[in-house]
Amino acid sequence: MSQEELLLDLESKVDDYEGRIPSKVVDTGDDDDATTTASTTITSSSSPTSPHRCALVTILGLPNMGKSTLLNALLSDDLAIATSRPQTTRHAILGVMTTDRVQLCLTDTPGIIHRPAYQLQEGMMDAVKGAVKDADVFLVVVDVYSGLEKEKKDGDGDDGDGDDEDGTTAEDDLGIPEETMMKLRQAYRPVIVCVNKVDLVADDDDDDNIVQQDNGEKKKSSSVYVNTPAKAIQTIQKWRSALPDAFAILPTCAADGPNDPGVVALRSILLANDPTIDVGSAVRGLGRPLPAMFATTENNMISNEEAREILPVGPPLYHPDFFTDRTDRFCASELIRETLFENLGKELPYCCEVRVETFDESERYDGEDDEGDDDDDEDVYGVVKSNKKKKKQPLVRIGAMILVERDSQKGIVVGKGGQKIKDVGVDARRKLEEFFGVKVFLDLRVKVDKNWRNNKDKLKQFGYM
Repeated sequence: MSQEELLLDLESKVDDYEGRIPSKVVDTGDDDDATTTASTTITSSSSPTSPHRCALVTILGLPNMGKSTLLNALLSDDLAIATSRPQTTRHAILGVMTTDRVQLCLTDTPGIIHRPAYQLQEGMMDAVKGAVKDADVFLVVVDVYSGLEKEKKDGDGDDGDGDDEDGTTAEDDLGIPEETMMKLRQAYRPVIVCVNKVDLVADDDDDDNIVQQDNGEKKKSSSVYVNTPAKAIQTIQKWRSALPDAFAILPTCAADGPNDPGVVALRSILLANDPTIDVGSAVRGLGRPLPAMFATTENNMISNEEAREILPVGPPLYHPDFFTDRTDRFCASELIRETLFENLGKELPYCCEVRVETFDESERYDGEDDEGDDDDDEDVYGVVKSNKKKKKQPLVRIGAMILVERDSQKGIVVGKGGQKIKDVGVDARRKLEEFFGVKVFLDLRVKVDKNWRNNKDKLKQFGYM
């Protein structure tokens, strides 16, 4: 019995259970009573169309490769915070993308740290290991210099105690620890490598990025993908040598957002089971095909049939409206921490942690049905009083504590005369209002909590262990 037939048999056995999400798997054989339980019909393998597919996709890579930016671009939504500083992401964050025939459960993970320096970093690496263990597909994010240079990347986090926050050196040939590389090679699960930040090498004087127009003039291409930069090609070839069975190795520029040609090609490959997707057209949008881009194709292209096979057959794990497993409180704390990274720059103590202590939504929905009566009343003195209640503006009240480890770090966050924390509050409140769609009252405080990064009890409380 095939996998699809087993799936259909399972559907028939549990069909009467009312507590489960409505089935998206429908046998479209000769039975007259076959009915659709969702807005779209997912058919058995005997049908010309493919059965529904669902996959856990784990996003891996070193710090500052653009993993969170890529997740946001794939989802077309700013779910994970992303800054130019290494090791911004500290938690594994789930984002779910659902179409009629595919559900992708994308997990963004913290940057891989070679030698964790604190209990906090060990907890972060445990999150990475858990995501690797559960993955159906690996999405490895590197940049155009991965495997080409062994020098230490700029911008390693230094909080003044002599430690580099990302804990990495480029002693490994590809930057990824050998232990992780072995897992990718031996997992027998599809691997897609994204060579990100191709715009970094698309300079004006790069001949590979110059195209000749119809009038004979030469001009820098508006897209770095018309002719992929030479350094990106070298990186793709290097990764093909390291992972010869990788399904695809794609150039991307996730910072350009959802419509970046590399992001579009990647999304199309992952959603190839959807009949509205044309993988070939999306890949052609990258420009000149590269020999090392795909593992098993002779013409350096890929079809929907080949791409859809990397996802396992199965019903959706989440409701179509489900987007993330993270709460509003978590999202609020992450947005505040992102604002700290942006406002403090290189002065930022990496030991900062943001805890949302109060999240009051009691006024969030005020004013929606608060019109009151239209008729006016008179009091005993004949004075007319209006019964119309003034609408209250929807409001969320958030109280957050910023934790640091030393008094000197508290001074950096607070700033002279409290100006820095005021600036952080203004910018964070703007982000929170945009995220929640309502007015936000934000109260920020700063507290010294010595050595919290090595306190297992507090790390468990904060969700790191």
